[in-house]
Amino acid sequence: MKILHTADWHLGNIFHGHDRETEQRHFLLWLVDTIRLYAPDAVIVAGDVFDSSNPPVWAEALYYDFIRRATEALPGVEIVIVAGNHDSPRRLEAPAPLLGLHNIYIRGCIPHDRDGMPNIESLALPLHDRETGHEACICWTMPFLRAADMPEGMTQPEALKWYYDQFLKAMGSKGRRDLPVIATGHFYTSNAEICANEHSERLVVGGQDRVDVSVLSAEYSYIALGHIHKAQCVSSRPAAYYAGSALPMSFSEKRYEHGVNLIEIAPDGSARISRISYEPLRSLISIPQNGSASPDGVRYEIEKLPSRKSDDTGMKWPYLEIRVTQEQPEPGLLSEVSNLLQTKAVHFCRMTAVQHNAPEREPELTVERLKTLSPLDMAQRVYKEMYSDYLPEEMEKRFRTALEEVADEER
Repeated sequence: MKILHTADWHLGNIFHGHDRETEQRHFLLWLVDTIRLYAPDAVIVAGDVFDSSNPPVWAEALYYDFIRRATEALPGVEIVIVAGNHDSPRRLEAPAPLLGLHNIYIRGCIPHDRDGMPNIESLALPLHDRETGHEACICWTMPFLRAADMPEGMTQPEALKWYYDQFLKAMGSKGRRDLPVIATGHFYTSNAEICANEHSERLVVGGQDRVDVSVLSAEYSYIALGHIHKAQCVSSRPAAYYAGSALPMSFSEKRYEHGVNLIEIAPDGSARISRISYEPLRSLISIPQNGSASPDGVRYEIEKLPSRKSDDTGMKWPYLEIRVTQEQPEPGLLSEVSNLLQTKAVHFCRMTAVQHNAPEREPELTVERLKTLSPLDMAQRVYKEMYSDYLPEEMEKRFRTALEEVADEER
């Protein structure tokens, strides 16, 4: 059977103040066309359908519009959607009884029996050959594992291994091991490649949520993963892949390749995986392309940007970040840059200051140390970390004046 694997749509995402409704509609329409063209038996969405637990109305409208278009484009296709860490599991599951009548299966939570034990078997979902209607594989629909669903005393990696092993045991005891078995998952694997900074996957500091996917049974033909935004293979046995995010979620991801995975599973359980690439509507660009530039260099690069046309709606304008090297603050630079960009065909996102030489860091603040610092001490500390120098006399004078004005208002 053929399966399309996608993940991390993040519908409702706001990118540096810009809503992404147009971009996300473009992706979902492309996905509908891809479903029509490749005619899979099933589509798996491996979590983070939405960017937040309370998405805007337009994001939910895009979601349901996709479901309608996809099922109309390919009658009989089964769509499996599991919750990610950004999703509200209960909210995602709310329409499940209705959607299930149309071959759309939602798994937001791990159900429990009357004794409070996880009902693992209820997450088993037979997937069918679209043309014959015969069962072709069993999909274990594992959503993002939340703290309340972890067996007592287990860490998240230990709990995930336990769940994946228990499912195979349950299928064996039920005599359902005659079909290939696949699974979903929304977690961070230990060998996954991620951005060193600015990632938006909400990873646990210190990597305590990392899972060694090699400890999962090789009896799974394919594990459809979500959570990490870079598309990649993290294990060949079992075959475990991240589909990657639909759109870049930060400037650190501007070189990521986007798209979906096409999986063809043979009756013996072997899987052949290929990639279908997607080009987002808007690209991400930086001034300069690498490193940082002086204020004059930034002005020069802005001049080279294409100008806006009177009939251009801006739908395909790229997002722009600027990295500027500053020896000392230039309070009016951001305003100047914003004015220069008014006639350029870009969506301006941010300007960040970069220092030539990394500053000598102050000792870390403890709670007790923080209590002893005055506002001026804090200002001096922040300025030194940013510019490797002491606060200029004129700026210090203005800061003291501001403190005095605040004190007068509080009297």
